[in-house]
Amino acid sequence: MTDFSALNEKTISFIGGGNMARAIIDGLLKAKHEHHLTLNLGVSDSNPSKLDEFIAKGLSAVSPDDAKQIIEGADVVVLAVKPQVMRDVAGSIAPYLNEQIVLSIAAGMSVDTLSDMLGGYRNIVRCMPNLPASQGFGASGLYASNPSEEARLMTQNIMQASGMVSWVEDESLLHAVTAVAGSAPAYFFYVLENMIAKAVEMGLSPEDAHALAVQSMRGAAALAEDQDPATLREQVTSKGGTTAAALDCLYRDDVGGAFARAMQACSDRSFELGQTLSQS
Repeated sequence: MTDFSALNEKTISFIGGGNMARAIIDGLLKAKHEHHLTLNLGVSDSNPSKLDEFIAKGLSAVSPDDAKQIIEGADVVVLAVKPQVMRDVAGSIAPYLNEQIVLSIAAGMSVDTLSDMLGGYRNIVRCMPNLPASQGFGASGLYASNPSEEARLMTQNIMQASGMVSWVEDESLLHAVTAVAGSAPAYFFYVLENMIAKAVEMGLSPEDAHALAVQSMRGAAALAEDQDPATLREQVTSKGGTTAAALDCLYRDDVGGAFARAMQACSDRSFELGQTLSQS
């Protein structure tokens, strides 16, 4: 079980209250309750209805004009706005940063680029999260150029509240994290879409097709959590059997190669976006 004591008596403030911020906040609220933490959470967002939702959950919620209120006393400031507006947002909050840890979940934006936007501020940790964080099954990559032990532990705990965390020692490896985790849920959704559609074509009801396909994926993931996928594939494949017939089609159509090419395309695009953002 994860030890979340590093977050006790801390204040974490989110700049931006979008879907990923909400997922991380919900994970933190769950950890706060289950581990009896004294944890203060704040959020700044321009949408009044979102602010009302956060207030109902017990957060300090303010408009961007009042963000100073939740930044100055924070231990960690989570930047959860789109990269396209980050320069303006960074400029507006930079005057209130002192020793806070800045955790950025902005896709493609390097630590150096963000530091420049924040006027040279360097206490930054970069994160590449993914959508399953909303269900507590997130997979996040973290990077910092020279993090203190406190920054490393606190940001790790923040993301562990909604899933698992993997640190990378080279920032360029976050492109690979994007390919294998950040964008990966879409690959699995695509597989599910096609499996469900074919099962319906074969006569199953949409409800049964959906339930069977999703449960099969869930079960496969559970098995693969602590076992080698190749070994598991061999265990369920009898020579000349039904699974072998299905796999023969996948091999013939080079589905493995297609996944490899898709992941490379994802990584390449992540690199390109990072270059574009650094020059904007």
